[in-house]
Amino acid sequence: MEASTATARVLRFGIFELDTQSGELRRHGQKIRLPDQSFQILRLLLDRSGEVVTREELRKHLWTSETFVDFDVGLNSAIRKLREALDDSAENPRFVETLPRRGYRFIASVQSATTEQMPEPVAGATPRASARPRWIAGGLVLAVTIATLVVAYERGWWEGVRAGSAAVPIRSLAVLPFENLTGDPAQDYFVDGMTDALTTDLAQIGGLQVISRTSAMQYQRAKKPLPAIGHELNVDALLQGAVVRSGQHVRITAQLIHAATDRHVWAQSFESELSDVLALQQQMARTIAAAIQGRLEPPSSARAERLDPQAYESYLKGLAVGGRQNYDGHRQAVAYFEDAVARQPAFALAYAAMAQAQLQFLYGGPLSPRETIPKAEAAARRALQLDDTLAQAHRSLGAILHNFYWRWEDGDKEFARARELSASSSESLPAAAAALIRSGRFEEAIADAERARKLDPLAFNTYMNLAFAYRAAGQYDRAIAEIRRALEIVPEQNRAHFQLGVTFLFMGRSNDAIGELETAVKLNQGNPRLQAYLGYAYAAVGRPLDARRILKELESRARQQYVSSFGISLIHDALGEKEPALAALERAYQDRAVEFAQLAQYPPFKTIASEPRFRVVMRGIGLPH
Repeated sequence: MEASTATARVLRFGIFELDTQSGELRRHGQKIRLPDQSFQILRLLLDRSGEVVTREELRKHLWTSETFVDFDVGLNSAIRKLREALDDSAENPRFVETLPRRGYRFIASVQSATTEQMPEPVAGATPRASARPRWIAGGLVLAVTIATLVVAYERGWWEGVRAGSAAVPIRSLAVLPFENLTGDPAQDYFVDGMTDALTTDLAQIGGLQVISRTSAMQYQRAKKPLPAIGHELNVDALLQGAVVRSGQHVRITAQLIHAATDRHVWAQSFESELSDVLALQQQMARTIAAAIQGRLEPPSSARAERLDPQAYESYLKGLAVGGRQNYDGHRQAVAYFEDAVARQPAFALAYAAMAQAQLQFLYGGPLSPRETIPKAEAAARRALQLDDTLAQAHRSLGAILHNFYWRWEDGDKEFARARELSASSSESLPAAAAALIRSGRFEEAIADAERARKLDPLAFNTYMNLAFAYRAAGQYDRAIAEIRRALEIVPEQNRAHFQLGVTFLFMGRSNDAIGELETAVKLNQGNPRLQAYLGYAYAAVGRPLDARRILKELESRARQQYVSSFGISLIHDALGEKEPALAALERAYQDRAVEFAQLAQYPPFKTIASEPRFRVVMRGIGLPH
């Protein structure tokens, strides 16, 4: 029986077979996912096996003139995905040979058959040369074009292309870590900085939810298919990119992929000198916004100014070391940001990043709030003087007003402004949730924390912030479940064990609490706040000797560095020692201890709660008794 190429044609090569009717590629009978454009390229190459298929032919056949795409980027990506599916190599090809600047040629033997004629492959056998007739080139073009349009129509894509827009409505997006094509791993910080900057700019697009960099970075060097990543992040589209840097010249290629179908929506290349890189990033964001019919807030002139290349280098290095999330990392980050603004005094982004790094010293390390906050505040206010549209600077200023000055309403206004400027960013939501908790609006706080998790579904902090909201609302079991999910993301994280211990204390599960707090202290010996809470727990469960041992350690350390007196006051209170507890609380008040802004995370004082001196302190920070 003669093979029916229109309905059941199967093309075989090596251990692979391509079913042109179903569009399936199989390897030893197992299906392999192949994006539509890669499938169309393979179909063309197989039909003209042994012949050169030029790049121009591929462009005409697969990328219509209306499609908003950088052809070189799109074709190179489609060929790369085809080679990955075939486990092929450009350097030592077994199937697809590249002819530089000309096109591609399929070099393996190809057989054709109907599904009814398909014999089982014999191991080690060499396929015979294909005896199938070749299609006429014009007919092939028409068939491929019709097939492409049918699939496109069924996916709702063609109307979008005709309008110059995205394939389907794109309401959510993740920027995947860009590839470093410089050939130098030491430039990873530079490439990561490009990813971070573009994520920040895209978060300003009206109506677009942008997954945070924290969650997207989980897929750095991941080999997962894009539809799987899109499903895990629950986004409509993914942005991929690559960065090539040569001296002071930067070239960035980017492509927007519809996640569910793995289809290109947009692709383009951008290049500039390093001194113009901020303008380049904003140009990319505006172009992507246009591609998905979004709206980008106009950038300020300060952010788009020409940069001193060395200043920008220092800024990106500061972002990289600050990502370590420890005292040494933040200290080095501040040094890099200081170098950046020394070289470029009007570098608003560097000032904003510096303020955020300085604030991290409040939560660990040897510096007191009175040493840290003036520097952080100066940096945040300078950043806003240069560029009032920087959400990061507004967030930092809000944290300063809350944590140091206890100016709650003024701080809330800064957080609200940050949220307006970056509505789709998860970073502004925790502060908003904290304000709701402070006013007793727990259900709203939980809803805000849930929204943040949707924007940052793989980030440790979003689960912890949701746990705080549940705990404040008295939903302890749900708080514990969220903390345990956070530990799945970052195992052996001292902060998670600390908060588990705190939650168990609220529940009255003292032994469980002490076990978790001891783990937290063991994981981070340098954090006196964790030690103080463990001392409180020992005292609360009737282990005064252990509590006094920790008190002695804290008092000894306080002679060499800053140690918050708030935790010392808690231990004395739990031991029933009124005067030392009051004296320590008053010292903490004078130091502007950060714990006063986080009272919801600490158990209530008991021994001193009815004392007039205690009520004076509570009135001083502006919170109810």
